[in-house]
Amino acid sequence: MFTKDFFLPTEEELTVQEVNVSQPALRAAAFHMGKTCETPNNEFMLCRREEKDPRKCINEGKEVTACALSFFRKIKKNCLEEFTQYSNCLDKSSVNLEYRHCRNTQAIFDKCVLDTLGMERPEIGYFCRPKIHDTKRPKPVEVPVEFPDKPLPLPEDPPRGPARYGARAYWME
Repeated sequence: MFTKDFFLPTEEELTVQEVNVSQPALRAAAFHMGKTCETPNNEFMLCRREEKDPRKCINEGKEVTACALSFFRKIKKNCLEEFTQYSNCLDKSSVNLEYRHCRNTQAIFDKCVLDTLGMERPEIGYFCRPKIHDTKRPKPVEVPVEFPDKPLPLPEDPPRGPARYGARAYWME
């Protein structure tokens, strides 16, 4: 339930162009896009974690979407054929879009991205490493939660009758 003072963003604030690609295309571009859009994505996730209110992170979310759109436009302009072959291979080679069946088309796509865009595919384990993200946003002020000083009353134990199927704690008798 909300009160009258609760602020909800307008639809114009929330409306952005969507990244309209399929799951195989996202999976094919995942490593390169993840490295390219790492900074805006980390900023968005840090904002969500610190603010604990998604309404305060709308602009950071828009930056992530804009980065993804920009990335796919670059891929479409420079490596469309290789990207299409790779995503089709992922889509049609296995039920759960496994990479292992498409290493040849992956290598061709990676070479095209490296040659035309200068982006190298991140090595295995790159996204698992801990990283320190430096942000320009000020750290939010935490409002301490106050609880009453008096302890809460404990509920009384309900009355227990004799056990239906023998002693409750047979080892104690």
